[in-house]
Amino acid sequence: MNRTEIVIIGAGSVGLAIARRLSTTGKKIVLLERHNTFGQDTSTRNSEVIHGGMYYPTGSLKARLCVDGNRMLYKLCSVHNIPHRKTGKLIIANTEDERQNIEEIYHQGKINRVPHLRMIEEQEIKRLEPNIRAKWALLSPESGILDATELMRFFEREALANDVTIQYNHEVIGLEKLKDSYKVMVRRDNGKIEEIISDVVINAAGLYADQIAAMLGIDIVTSGYRIYWVKGEYFDVNKRHSGKMSHLIYPTPTPVSLGIHVRLWLDGSFALGPNALYVDEINYDVDPTHLDNFFSDAKEYLPFLEKSDLTPGVAGVRAKLQAKGEPARDFVIQNEVDKGLPGFINLVGIDSPALTACAAIAEEVAEIYK
Repeated sequence: MNRTEIVIIGAGSVGLAIARRLSTTGKKIVLLERHNTFGQDTSTRNSEVIHGGMYYPTGSLKARLCVDGNRMLYKLCSVHNIPHRKTGKLIIANTEDERQNIEEIYHQGKINRVPHLRMIEEQEIKRLEPNIRAKWALLSPESGILDATELMRFFEREALANDVTIQYNHEVIGLEKLKDSYKVMVRRDNGKIEEIISDVVINAAGLYADQIAAMLGIDIVTSGYRIYWVKGEYFDVNKRHSGKMSHLIYPTPTPVSLGIHVRLWLDGSFALGPNALYVDEINYDVDPTHLDNFFSDAKEYLPFLEKSDLTPGVAGVRAKLQAKGEPARDFVIQNEVDKGLPGFINLVGIDSPALTACAAIAEEVAEIYK
């Protein structure tokens, strides 16, 4: 039976960021991941956007950690040569209702202290992005894109350099509260079961964070911790259009999604997505019959687009705390002392903007740990 001071469950961008941050404390840390490498569920299956932070409610963790994380992430990427680009983002409107919607986002962004936001109109939009159709837009100059895999590789490298033990192909199958510690039961890829005793357990299991919480007897329904899986598909756009846009282009958001937007790649090519589909099973297939919906949505603001330009791309699944039709929920990041589980630091419903916020989330967890 192994003994350690901190166990972190999940090696996505958030788990790795936490491992890197806590590795500076000198504590003995084990990071467990069920896959054979990092970021295989959500962290590499998204738009890889550095968000500004204007969408989120006043005083929410998402608002604060996104704004702080945006700044931290650009600094990390610049200092450590992680591929990224500050592209800026346009959230566009073509109807009066949409204009009112993005004005509300603008005012929320100002409350959230997002820097340099501006409302702009058609003439300036045409100057910035001559190939799109929009009457009004909210310009967020601090939004951008990055290579999420390289970011996680950096976190992994730094954690390992500070003596974190990272164990891939190790799936957590049970948790038990002991008197002043936790027993973590782990199944390796060869089927062997191991036990680890740890003073602290940090649940950064992403899509499965509610299942991890339930292992310690937390009622995920009454506590509001049940996770709903929302699938998002992307369609690639023919590379003949590469370079036609330099900004991220977003439509007016819906209650469940930021909308079918332009997902820019660092090489200048782009894709469209994601949509938002509540699902009961996880698979990463893209349904080709959804092409028509993608095309009709995007054609509204990308007049140059032809249906033949689109081909199925990648898909991802995000972990949401709200059921279909319910209002959006904030991150849960807390030490579960009130549930009789001191030292169990729970991160549940860590969906967008978690990639942007990952370094700030790690600081939040470090403060809770102290």
